[in-house]
Amino acid sequence: MLLRLIIIKKLLVAALLLTVAVLALVGSYRFDQLPELLQECTDNDHALLAAVVGRGLQEGQAKLLLTALVTSIYGVLIGVAAIATWMGRRWGEWLLLAVLLSSLPMELHEITKEPSPVNITLTGVTLLGIWIVSSQLRRHRLRGE
Repeated sequence: MLLRLIIIKKLLVAALLLTVAVLALVGSYRFDQLPELLQECTDNDHALLAAVVGRGLQEGQAKLLLTALVTSIYGVLIGVAAIATWMGRRWGEWLLLAVLLSSLPMELHEITKEPSPVNITLTGVTLLGIWIVSSQLRRHRLRGE
């Protein structure tokens, strides 16, 4: 049951990353229109959207394109690992373990930089996921599967 919840969390993360990738890609191709969009968002009290567009302007067109590439690859990787694990594929479990382990250094850095209940909870869920997936893989190995 806990593994299913972790898989659902990873699917949500994958969807969020793919959304960021699409937005960054659109922003990089329409970079010249971002100042107008920023003004429109500011005028209409869309503070969160204005902050995102402003950040895109600060980063520049090339960095937006790189962000789109990296987040799309990582999002697909997380999604494939989560779906394969949900479907009971052993390689999916190994991939999910790798994804969980790869996110741990960043999450630990976030806790040391900005300790908050959300950061601590997310890191706890990741550690729990690592423990659950590792235990499951160990059981498969002991059974000779």
